[in-house]
Amino acid sequence: GIGDSAGAPGTGARFRGYLDELTLWNRALEADQITTHWARRAEVLRKLELDERKREMAERAGLFARLRACGFEEIVFAERGAGRDPAGHYYANFGYSCTDPDYWIHGPDGGTLSKLNLRTGEVTALVDDPRGAVRDPQVHYDAQRILFSYRKGGTHHYNLYEINVDGSGLRQITDGPWDDVEPAYLPDGDLVFCSTRCKRYIGCWLAPSAVLHRCDAAGGNIRMISSGSFTENTPAVLPDGRLLYTRWEYVNRDPVVFHHLWTFNTDGSGQMVYFGNMHPGGVFIDARPIPGTQRVVLIHSPGHGRNEHAGYVATVAQQSGPDLKSAMRLVSAAPEFRDPYPVSEEAFLVARGSEILLMNAEGETEVVYTVADMVHEPRPIVPR
Repeated sequence: GIGDSAGAPGTGARFRGYLDELTLWNRALEADQITTHWARRAEVLRKLELDERKREMAERAGLFARLRACGFEEIVFAERGAGRDPAGHYYANFGYSCTDPDYWIHGPDGGTLSKLNLRTGEVTALVDDPRGAVRDPQVHYDAQRILFSYRKGGTHHYNLYEINVDGSGLRQITDGPWDDVEPAYLPDGDLVFCSTRCKRYIGCWLAPSAVLHRCDAAGGNIRMISSGSFTENTPAVLPDGRLLYTRWEYVNRDPVVFHHLWTFNTDGSGQMVYFGNMHPGGVFIDARPIPGTQRVVLIHSPGHGRNEHAGYVATVAQQSGPDLKSAMRLVSAAPEFRDPYPVSEEAFLVARGSEILLMNAEGETEVVYTVADMVHEPRPIVPR
């Protein structure tokens, strides 16, 4: 089609489809004629969309049934564009350049927080902001609320928000000229998140740092709980109550090869290596425990990491210590996946480009749902 080449000046110029009807009039139409024609065409489009959804539901009925058998009927996910760091670093998808305060590294405007119903195939937008962006949804332990980071339309900074799973009760938790991202619920009701409130930039790049902070459920009593020099990522609660997160070791070490898994208590005490800190290479990120096992699932993003944390889906069994290389098993064959979430001991929801996928223990995938832009953080809405 016309305009679908890589040289198209922008997404607005790219090929999006063919016209199925074109009518030329040799006179101006009255307002009621335009309204009638638009309504007739809109009804045709609604029917086409409904037929397409029915076809997809029929094709994926078995997959959806297997997912429901895991104990949930809905998946929440975010849709937003990738960060615009010119070098594509894994950590650079918020804030502005330290060399140009008018250059914003966050992705382009336009984002939604949505949920997919696995029984009906219906997708419901919980937050839809064409001038803002949504990221990092996390489901509460009771599966009644969703915590996420939201850059409202007309603004540049991400703050923490919460919304009920039915789309009601949207409330802002944090505010200010900071980026509060990658949050998680803590068992005691508080929240942990990564934030630029540390007022630091990456020592060798133009992007801001975000390190671990904590606050209460209302956004009060914000305090930094990490002494990390540079960006930390994706905290998750382990079964023993400790926090598992990605720490970038930078001071007195090679600056681009040590970004692996660490733990500490939720108050910041007891910091120690979890896995990988003695072996250079790769970014171990988006790690979370696999229920019923002593393993964690994570993304192994090659080298110094890739844009939006893309990499191999992997698992780690840490019982033999923090440095045994053979304890890590690559699940996927290609480094193109993001945001894994275990739905069983041997199956994971993952993101790839615009697709939500179900991946089995052998790395085989099935498409659950496809969005128009880039999909992030597919999470089952289920109590835990």
